[in-house]
Amino acid sequence: MEGLCWSVFQEVSSRRPGPPEGDLDRLLVAGVIMEVVLKKTGLPDAPQARRRQVKTLVLDTLLTHLAGWITLDRFRVLVRHLDQWVAYYYPLISPDGFLGADAHETGPTPAPLTRAGLREDLLDRWLHRHQGMLPRRPHRKFTGEKLGEFLRETQGSWFRLKDFEQYFHFDRKTAWEYLRKLHLAGLLTHNQKRSSAARYSLAPTFLKVRADTLRVRVSLALTDFSPNLSAQAADCLIATGGEPFWAEQWGALGPVTCRQEILARLEAASLLEIVWQSGPSKMCRLLPQWLQDNEG
Repeated sequence: MEGLCWSVFQEVSSRRPGPPEGDLDRLLVAGVIMEVVLKKTGLPDAPQARRRQVKTLVLDTLLTHLAGWITLDRFRVLVRHLDQWVAYYYPLISPDGFLGADAHETGPTPAPLTRAGLREDLLDRWLHRHQGMLPRRPHRKFTGEKLGEFLRETQGSWFRLKDFEQYFHFDRKTAWEYLRKLHLAGLLTHNQKRSSAARYSLAPTFLKVRADTLRVRVSLALTDFSPNLSAQAADCLIATGGEPFWAEQWGALGPVTCRQEILARLEAASLLEIVWQSGPSKMCRLLPQWLQDNEG
């Protein structure tokens, strides 16, 4: 391996105990972005095209250097997080980031909504240990892998029986029976409501954020807003897993003025902190006290 970041990765990966894999992978991606930006020539002049090209080069570089150093499962987790890490580090490293000449005029290009809320290792272990709960026939669409994909899409947010039913093409009775089994087995939690108001979510054990407490605190901070909007805000925070996010990513919460008011309320309630700001653009982060410890 050539380059400082690969030398550091090799050295740290060989130590036990060491930093959590997620932290190490994030630092590795930041180092690779820096190498690509500083060393590569011939990148496109247009900022967005340059950013896309940098991401492609980062992925190619990771593929080239990580073969034989990490497991395939860990590499898949790294790739799943690549979008959010590039969205976070690229503007801070690249010459055409937000410190460039056009920064205050154009503002940031909103990145995909941060999706880092799950404790992937715990979820994967649970699915492996409970394979007997799932159909054994290989042609069935309801497999441990597909269940994992569904839960990763939810990122700890509430979902309906109908969502589960449609995703796996179940009839209503079969969907309800599987949700009940997964709830009793500890994979899912339930909001204790009935009929159309009933919702399920991944159990707090599998989330990086203390979801139950967080939901209550968000609802108290947003008492003037609808319960649905409050729940959406809590879901967005849970999905970040404590990773930084751009305020612009919360477009689903309504107009800019509404979104700004929600973020201001959450910051005043000691839920959020502003880690970077340029003009109207803000990078926010859930405060550390709302995260679960990494043991378990």
